[in-house]
Amino acid sequence: MTKKRQRHLLIIGGGVFQVPAIKVAKSMGLKVVVTDYNGDAEGMLLADYPIEVSTRNINLTVNAAKQFHSSCRLDGVMTVGTDATQTVAAVANALNLPGIPFEVAERSTDKVKMRRRLHEMGIAVPNFRPVWSINDLNTAIKEMPLPLVIKPCDNMGARGVKMINEPHEASSAFHEAKEASISGKLIIEEFMEGAELSLDALIFDDRIQVTGIADRIIERAPYFVEVGHTLPSNQSQDNQNQSAELFCAAIKALGIDIGAAKGDIKLTADGPKIIEIAARLSGGWMSTFTYPFATGVNLMKAAIEVVLGDTPTDLEQKYELTSAERAIIPRVGKILSIKGVEDARKIKGVKEIIFLKEAGDSSEELRSNLGKTGYVITTAKTREEAIRTHDLARQTIQI
Repeated sequence: MTKKRQRHLLIIGGGVFQVPAIKVAKSMGLKVVVTDYNGDAEGMLLADYPIEVSTRNINLTVNAAKQFHSSCRLDGVMTVGTDATQTVAAVANALNLPGIPFEVAERSTDKVKMRRRLHEMGIAVPNFRPVWSINDLNTAIKEMPLPLVIKPCDNMGARGVKMINEPHEASSAFHEAKEASISGKLIIEEFMEGAELSLDALIFDDRIQVTGIADRIIERAPYFVEVGHTLPSNQSQDNQNQSAELFCAAIKALGIDIGAAKGDIKLTADGPKIIEIAARLSGGWMSTFTYPFATGVNLMKAAIEVVLGDTPTDLEQKYELTSAERAIIPRVGKILSIKGVEDARKIKGVKEIIFLKEAGDSSEELRSNLGKTGYVITTAKTREEAIRTHDLARQTIQI
């Protein structure tokens, strides 16, 4: 009897948001190859084969993957929680692994290309314009009603995203967005009023399975900082169904035919509209913790099965709980001490407490989703209880 060959999975990114995927892959008996520019990143230390290369350097990553593949076959490639989908697609295409075409990854990353494609296909998106110069922006402000939102075309985590309420705010907003942009290309779009939803989906065997709809909590205007989310959504079933239908239509319009997708959708007075679609599972702990805690579904395991070319074995919901994730955002200053964490962990319903900072680090004024001190994730039978448990845990932690 021939011994079954051990399969190898390449995960692009070795940061904190990729660590759960790395752990799940290893628990599945896979050998895990991880690429990251930081050799000391937590995921790189967990990897069976760490390769030091930036997630954004597509050519170098493809070359490194080819070199590894020539001596030890790779069976799948993925990322989670970071916008490395073009790198993932390039590797998949180069090695003939399951994945989307590079051009699909490109229009799922570039916000102007995404908006144009969705608009052409009749998918509801906000009114928008590409912006390269301050003159482009000033023209848009004269011709589009305020408030408007400016953002980089090619970055994630709400970096450089800012609302413009008055014409005199344009210059500073432009420079902040430009600084956060990789290519220098920006987008200006109408501000959409309304509640915001976050959705995940797996795409396999010619079907799209939506795996969770959460209510996003966005604060810190004129910036857009996600301070947490609660899953499942508290929105009406009709609103959720319409949003899921729009999400699926957008996935098809972009051409995402295998893998995963995440969507941010705004519930406007004119119905749901797409804020953003990405060809990966969500970051912010939704796909890794809150959805699994609320449903009993190991979504990361299912996503890994898809990128290996397998059909997910277990997407049936086991139970219906509510899971709440909230960011830990202390006041601005130097963190002198963090106490009470172990006591908070003992509170019934507290599932995860994750710290990204420690004593000696600084807590800055947040202008994006980067720089949070940590997160508390709770689960309970009801929404109220999950939120109450979070509040008790957060009171217990003294920073």
